[in-house]
Amino acid sequence: MILVIDVGNTRLKWAWLTSAGLSDQQAIVHRGAKPKLWTAALFDTTQKPERVLIANVAGEAMGKKLTRLTKKYFGVRAEFFSASRNFHELTNGYLDPTLLGPDRWLAVIGAWTIARTVLCVVDAGTAVKVDSVDASGRHLGGLIAPGIHMMRETLLTKTSDIARAVEMSTPSMAGVLANNTIGAVSRGAVFALAGMADRAAEAIEQSTGVKPRLFVTGGDAGMITSVMRTRGEIVPDLVLQGLGVVATQTG
Repeated sequence: MILVIDVGNTRLKWAWLTSAGLSDQQAIVHRGAKPKLWTAALFDTTQKPERVLIANVAGEAMGKKLTRLTKKYFGVRAEFFSASRNFHELTNGYLDPTLLGPDRWLAVIGAWTIARTVLCVVDAGTAVKVDSVDASGRHLGGLIAPGIHMMRETLLTKTSDIARAVEMSTPSMAGVLANNTIGAVSRGAVFALAGMADRAAEAIEQSTGVKPRLFVTGGDAGMITSVMRTRGEIVPDLVLQGLGVVATQTG
């Protein structure tokens, strides 16, 4: 039994990998939360993994904490995943492959395992990441933008008039265009990111000559796909699926 953990900037996601496959994803918010809450959720279990594989983008301090807790509760060494130049048929397109976020590379691995064709991955979390792969498995690069909530927070903290108008607005998300400031800010962020994903999919099709298969993951996947023109498949545990593939082929 292997425990796979995806540590994002806001949430911890995990699943158990057994001979029967990957369990359903579980998740808890760690950003701003008391450590004992997410520690109990993740480590207070009767299941004892043989290995613990982690993809961490939440910083060095979180990595050290997970290393200590893994050893304390499970008696095994935490294995942290990082991107490399190659993973079987896949070739990392970054100039320095180690600088590609582990979550991005794992999402690509997960999507490629499913599709093995031209594809586009959109990870809609605290930041929104877009990555693409051609039919030969060559990673074409990607895009990164602030996520929906980060865009909203930036507008509210950096613009006094918008922040004041939001305080006086009644939340409403009906229709495409908003008739109040809070709705305009929220819809603006969603449409901006959906537009980025749509444009990326169009650019991939233009460069490869093949319409990419689009995978969307992350906490805001539903909001973004709801206004995209390109049809996307929501796969909530795509990063964990990638970790599962790595786990079965390493160690």
